[in-house]
Order: sequence, then structure tokens, then C-alpha cells
Amino acid sequence: MDEELLDVFDDRGWHRGVKRRDEVHRDGDWHLAFHLWIVRPDGVLLQRRARAKASWPGRLDATAAGHLLAGEAVRDGLREAEEELGVVYAFEDLEPLGVHRVDERANRELQHVFAIRDARPLHAFSGFDRVEVAGLVLVDHPGFAALAGGSAEPVTAQAFDGAGVTAVRVASDELVPTPYLAELAPAFARIGAD
Repeated sequence: MDEELLDVFDDRGWHRGVKRRDEVHRDGDWHLAFHLWIVRPDGVLLQRRARAKASWPGRLDATAAGHLLAGEAVRDGLREAEEELGVVYAFEDLEPLGVHRVDERANRELQHVFAIRDARPLHAFSGFDRVEVAGLVLVDHPGFAALAGGSAEPVTAQAFDGAGVTAVRVASDELVPTPYLAELAPAFARIGAD
């Protein structure tokens, strides 16, 4: 994975070349990421990252996310949904939710964020990649808004491990820190209701 090549950018967003992924994170270079959030009428579907992941192991994250490789267009990031979740979507069906800057020393990303409405039942996502993803967690819209807003109170959710669905409690400190979540919660609720 460290051998992946990523496009790097300066603070103004101008392309400055290509580097290996480990060098990009070591040097704090700006690079591109793709985030897809699956939204349902009854909530937002989160990915629980595998415990063996190098970054944010075991945390809750966008339903499918990853780096855009060198030379890839934003629409190519949709491959993450197929690789991680085993589902295929058309890029034209995604709702764009903006490009969000995450500026941390080892992770300076321009995150291209999208949502898609998908009402299929949790067990229909049984093709998720068990190496990348430990499971999926469905949080209702009010609960997601509370988590995204940093509520100290855990919320009830449904967890799917590939075999069965169980009721769980999740807290905001289980989320991968993502500064744009609170502003997107109303959009997720609207998409789920459409």
C-alpha cells in the first residue's frame, strides 16, 4: 500500500508532482481522497475500519473512502465502494457534497465527498472486504447528527458483522475525526427522506 503513487498539490491546489503514499504522509503533502456516504431513509451507514488498519483502526468512518491514485479522476474514487463494500454505483447517481480540506500534519487531504441513497437492508452488504472493513453500523439520522456534533452521550445503532445484525451503542469518540460531519448531517437527512 505504501507503494501507491499519489498526486501531490500545494496549498493553492496546484499539482506539484507524484509521490509514494508513505512519502506523502511523511512529508504532509496535500493529496486527494474520495468519501462516499451511504444514506438510507432510516439513517447513515458507517464503516467500522478493520483493527489491522494503520490509521484509525476500529473507528467509524465514511461508508467507503480512500485515496485517489496518481492520474485518477474524482469519479474513479467510486471504485472504493466496490472494493470495500462489494457494491457498484453509477457516478451520475451520487450527490456531490463538496470538497473538504482536512489539514493535519500527516494527513492533508482534499476530500471529495459524495452521498448516495440506498435503502437495501443491511444484510445485502454481505460482500464487504473483511480485511479493510470490520463491519457496518447504521445510525439513525438524529443519532448521526448528535454524534457528528460531538455529543457526549452514546446513541443506539445497528451493527452488521457480515453474519448478523445486533443492537449496539456508539459514541462520538468512535468516529474518525472529520471536521465537516456536523454540516453534512442535515444533507444526509434530506437525502434519506427523498
